[in-house]
Order: sequence, then C-alpha cells, then structure tokens
Amino acid sequence: MTASQPAAAGGKDVARQRRFGPLLTAFAFGLPLAAGIFYLVHHGPLQGTIAQHYVRYPAEYALVVLFSCAMGAFLGKVLGVGLEAAAARHRFLPPWDGRVVPIAEAGKLLAGLEALPGWVRASYLGNRVATVLHFLVGRRSANELDDQLRTLADNDAVAMEHSYSLTRFITWATPILGFIGTVLGITAAIAGVAPDKLEQSLGQVTDGLAEAFDATALALCLTMVAMFISFIVERLEQKMLNRVDRFVEDELAHRFERTGAVGGELVEVLRHQGDGLLKMTELLVQRQAAVWAKAFEEANRRRADVEADFKKQLTAALEAALEKTLAAHTKRLTELEKQAVAPANAIVEKLGALAKTTDALNRQAELLAKLQEGERQLVQLQQVMQQNLATLADAGAFQQAVHSLTAAIHLLTAQAASPPRRPGIAA
Repeated sequence: MTASQPAAAGGKDVARQRRFGPLLTAFAFGLPLAAGIFYLVHHGPLQGTIAQHYVRYPAEYALVVLFSCAMGAFLGKVLGVGLEAAAARHRFLPPWDGRVVPIAEAGKLLAGLEALPGWVRASYLGNRVATVLHFLVGRRSANELDDQLRTLADNDAVAMEHSYSLTRFITWATPILGFIGTVLGITAAIAGVAPDKLEQSLGQVTDGLAEAFDATALALCLTMVAMFISFIVERLEQKMLNRVDRFVEDELAHRFERTGAVGGELVEVLRHQGDGLLKMTELLVQRQAAVWAKAFEEANRRRADVEADFKKQLTAALEAALEKTLAAHTKRLTELEKQAVAPANAIVEKLGALAKTTDALNRQAELLAKLQEGERQLVQLQQVMQQNLATLADAGAFQQAVHSLTAAIHLLTAQAASPPRRPGIAA
C-alpha cells in the first residue's frame, strides 16, 4: 500500500493545480484583457465608435470585466488543450505487441514514466497512466483493473465538469448585472425629473434611460458570446478526454495478465454450497408448486361443481318463472279476445240488419222504377186512345168507344192506386 500513497498524493497535487487553474487564468488573462478593452475604447482606435457608446456607465464597466475574466478562463482552457495535445506526442509507454505481460512489468513502466518532464506527467494522460501503474504496483494484481479504469475516467470527467464552475457563474451573473444596470438607469432617470424644471431635466432622463437599455443590451450580447465560446471549449476538452480514455483502454486495459482472485478456494467452496442451496431451493419450489397446483385443481373442481348446481337451480327457477308468466299472459290474452269479440259480433249483427234494410230499399226502388215505367205506358195508352176516339167519332161508334175507354181507365186507376207490397209482409 506504500506505492498507492504517492499516487494518491500526486493525484491530489494535480487536482489542486487544476482546481485553481481556471481561477488563476481568469484573473491573469481577464484583468489585462479588460484594461486593454477600456484603453482601446476610450483612448485607442475604438474611440468615438459604437463600442464607446456601450462602455460608459459603471454597470457596463463591470460587465466588460466579467466577460474578460470568462474569456481569460476559456483562453487558459484552450492553452491547456494545446498542452495536452503536445504531451500526447511523448512516448508514455514502450510499444506493446499484444501479448500479456506479468504484473511485475508495471513497476518498470512506472520508472520509465518518471523520466518524463513534469508538465507531461501533470497532463490528463500522464496522470491517468501514472495512477493506473501505481494501482497495479500496489495491488500486484490486474483483476480489478477494469473497475479502476472506469473510476478514473469518471473522476476526470467530473473534474472537467467542475472546472467550468467559474465560467458558468459568470455566464449566469452577466444578464443579472445587466438588469441591475437597467434598474439603476431607470432610477436615475426618475430621480432626475423635476416638475418645475422638466425641460432642463429632460437630458438627465434620457441619459438614465440610455444607461438602462444599453446595460441590458450589452449584457445579453456578452452572455451569448460567452455561451458560444463555452460550448466550443467544452467540446474540445471532451474530445481530449476521449483520446485519453482510448489510449488507456488500448495500452493498459489488457496488457497485464489476470490471475485468480485471493481466496479462490473459499470462493469455490462457497460456490458449491451456493449450487447445493440453489438445487434445494429449486426442489422446494417444485414441491410447493405441485402442492399449489393440486390445491388449485381441487378448488377449480369444487368451483365447477358449485357452478353446475347453481346453473341447474337457476335453469329450473327460470323455467318455472317463464311457465307462470306464459300462463298469466295466455289467460290475459283470452280475456282480451273475449272482450274484443263481443263488440265485433254486435257490429256484425248491426251490419246484417243494415244489409237487409238495404235490400228492402233496393226492391222498393225497383218497384218505383216499374211504376214509372207503367205510367209511361199509360201515357202512351192515353195517346193511342185519343187517336182511337178520334177514329171512332169519325166511324159513328163513339158511344161504344167511350164506354170501353171508361172501363179501361177505371181498371188502370185501380191498379195505380193499390200500394206496393213490402217483402216479408202478406198482402
């Protein structure tokens, strides 16, 4: 375990350097950058341009300083990525032919790594290789190397993520500072308004409003630029970490031989005991499953019997209820039929009497028609008799003809005066 202690100490030193790296570079590069921007805006080529219009008030000066510190941190990270690329060109390990080597070779590789310059060993790749070799030397086994490699990769990713804390804070604080400048500008504009001297204070009002809106616009623009640069730099560092992970995976993950773990005999005994316990558990589960299956089968049989009895009882009850209902409906229909037939019979009898009356009326109409026909014949007979009378008068037998005509008239008058006979009534 003595070899792992230097590795831990070295890792802490490197972590300490990386922890203060972004902060130091932010102030080391950011403050001079802010001073240079102020000089260019107020005394250099940018004097009198639109850039000077947006760098006039205290809130805008603070925004430029924050933005410069963020750019300084990003510049330090870009330089770090360049140093990592330069360190990756060194030979950290001798060439490997793909054959597994004993674990004792880790000490030789660590000694060769110590010969490299300090800035190379302080890089992500140098620190990763050194930490892995210290782990192998301290453990004298490569059985847990895969877990160690994953842990180291996760630690470096977390460290890189934490290194952006300052820039994320600046990106978050920049728009808030712009809003503070807006509030201060509006406050100054309102405070400068005098009701009695409104025309004289109008310039102060416009200056306050300009400060308010210029601070917000500058803050939003600087925030967008900082977020874009942060995205690019983070992608560069992520690619660098991916290269480190691939190098360690290719050169160290499968380089050393794996032996049986300590306490292999005990593990084998525990494995056999576990197998026996597993078999006993499987047997108990099978027996319990058989008991449950038998119980389920018995329960299903009883349920089927109960359902069959219930079905029979339900069928009998339904049949009895249906028979009773049908009998009641039949009786009711019979009563309704009787009630409906009696009025129908009366109507039929009335219709029969009406038919007889209609027949009698028809016969009377026929008799009237015959009587009318007799009257027409009588008229014709009268005409003929008049002609005959005229003829008899001419022939000298007028007296005899008159007697005959009188007898005929009496006869016809008697027939016409007799009433017609009704059907079914005797004369």
